[in-house]
Amino acid sequence: MNVIVNLVKWLLVIIGAIATYYAVSLQIKYDGLTGKIISEIISPKLHPESMSKVYMPMANTLLDTGDIAMASIVRVKVADDVSNKDVEEAMESIATAESIRSVGMLPLSEMVEIQTNPDGITKGHPDFKRQRFLKIYQYCSPRIAMTMVGHSDAFSAYLPCRIALIEDKSGQRWLYALDMNTMIYGGAPLPDYLLEKALAVQKTMDAIQNGGAEGDF
Repeated sequence: MNVIVNLVKWLLVIIGAIATYYAVSLQIKYDGLTGKIISEIISPKLHPESMSKVYMPMANTLLDTGDIAMASIVRVKVADDVSNKDVEEAMESIATAESIRSVGMLPLSEMVEIQTNPDGITKGHPDFKRQRFLKIYQYCSPRIAMTMVGHSDAFSAYLPCRIALIEDKSGQRWLYALDMNTMIYGGAPLPDYLLEKALAVQKTMDAIQNGGAEGDF
């Protein structure tokens, strides 16, 4: 009897795996059609654009990279002729112009360099242990933040908005930020008053990220 039960379990697992494979394949090949079917039939509570703007791009990136974190972010390459200082100044200038507050910076790589290099060993010293550059910039619009949390306490996990300036292992620098489409389109449609504010924040963060990458302010 146990043998039969185990065979049935394995058969169901195999069928499930095959179904998942073909579902993903069809989703990728017929993105618009299957996205509409899933949105309207399987998940009617979700935003009608949840599949096209959130879950399919996320699934495609996840399948390509195997990295769920990479599937949930937006990144912009920093121009080679733009210094880290230029990036920072540009982002601060744009944030001020867009009336969003800079609420803190976290110089992670610098902090680790201080912790891992003994006294007297500073930059320029042959024994200095350098870290890849990584600094986090944080922004917030307090009124909009409270409005978002008023809709759902879970939105507090997205606060404040963050942009990371990071040097990858090849030396290329990037600006990373969470993909706000997940928050805006990933669930049930937001109320109009909240959607307007969320789109405004997304537009501002995009401007800061893109302007910083070009050192443009």
